[in-house]
Amino acid sequence: MFFRTCRSCVLLTVLWSVSASAETWTLQNSLAQAMKTAPELQQAQAEVAAQREQARLSGMWPDPSIEFRVDNKLGKDDGSGGLDLTDVTISQPIPVSRLKHQQAVADAYVRSAELAGGYKTLAVQNRVAQAFHQLQFASAHLELAEKRLQLADDLKRQSGKNAQGVVVRYLTPLEKMRLDIIREEAHQQLTNAEGKYSEAVNEFVRLLAIDPQDVGAVASLNPVDELPQLAQLQAAQQQHPQLNVQAQNLQAAQAEIDLARTSQLADPTISLSRSRDTFNDGRDDVYGIMFNVQIPIHDRKDAAVSKARYQASQQRIELQRMKRDLQINLKRSYTHSHHLLEQAKDYQQRVLKPAQNMLRLTQRGFNSGELNMLSLVDANSTYFDARLRYLELIYQTHAELADLRFYAGQLLDVNSQTTPVTDQGGI
Repeated sequence: MFFRTCRSCVLLTVLWSVSASAETWTLQNSLAQAMKTAPELQQAQAEVAAQREQARLSGMWPDPSIEFRVDNKLGKDDGSGGLDLTDVTISQPIPVSRLKHQQAVADAYVRSAELAGGYKTLAVQNRVAQAFHQLQFASAHLELAEKRLQLADDLKRQSGKNAQGVVVRYLTPLEKMRLDIIREEAHQQLTNAEGKYSEAVNEFVRLLAIDPQDVGAVASLNPVDELPQLAQLQAAQQQHPQLNVQAQNLQAAQAEIDLARTSQLADPTISLSRSRDTFNDGRDDVYGIMFNVQIPIHDRKDAAVSKARYQASQQRIELQRMKRDLQINLKRSYTHSHHLLEQAKDYQQRVLKPAQNMLRLTQRGFNSGELNMLSLVDANSTYFDARLRYLELIYQTHAELADLRFYAGQLLDVNSQTTPVTDQGGI
């Protein structure tokens, strides 16, 4: 556990009161927290429940209807006058073959809603991973800026006197001015790092629905060791949640074709009626049964089926488009990830390590009096600039790797203790 301390005025949004027991945030527990609170997943669950209820309604027969007729016919026939209940009719629509096709469509949409939950989970994981890696980079940037300012202060103190009043090292006025500029630049970079850290924390806590005080330590930003094999990612992409959802939508559209064949005519209706009439021997009941069917004068069936077929064709074309775009994005992301990974390794060997050695040798030469202050300042700036660039490359690799998992459709198991890449440890 560590506490952020700054020698300059620190933004209020950056200073959090962190207890000693606050957990270290990793990609794993960040995803687990997001899965509990993400409104997108709650919305997906509600959509599944709604589609299931719709499927239950789709399998129900239409409700019967009852019709009453009150008139003065009987009163006029026998001269008694007044109003009487003369007719009662109960009608029941019969869905015939429409019901099973309607049920098939509803079941397909239930399955589509269930699969959509997996796609939304994938999207939430990608967004949280991006925010988490951004927070890792912002935290590392802030820590580096603090070290840079500390070194600038140390260099500044070397131009003064020690406790015994002895001059530690004489600096020319030009060197002193240069040190003042170096320290102010370090202070400005620290202020900038504080602002970016504050922004990263704000986005992170909003995505996870947590209190800012719960953001204590963040797992260090590690370099990515290796990438998954492209063939493995392409094989996983065949079961991409987005493709599964669209394939289920296509199946629902195909079921709509069969439904269109049977639902263009109104359901036939059978009715039972009871009426009262006046006969020679007085009033009596008359019972009857009726069967009502629609006469298909206009050719609606072919038009409805043709419309459903065109809609199914649109869903099929959309599935092909999704496959194409995901394949393009996967290969592009893999190429970019591989480039960033190799660039980070090459940068570490060819720039960062030489800059670190140069700083160490320059400090040794400065302490022995062989080199002047400007040489030390130049070596210091070179090292910290190289370190920041290296952190940027690592962050970009992690961010691209998160997109790579998204395009491949790889869901991370938040209950597992391992992930495809290393997200803990220091550099």
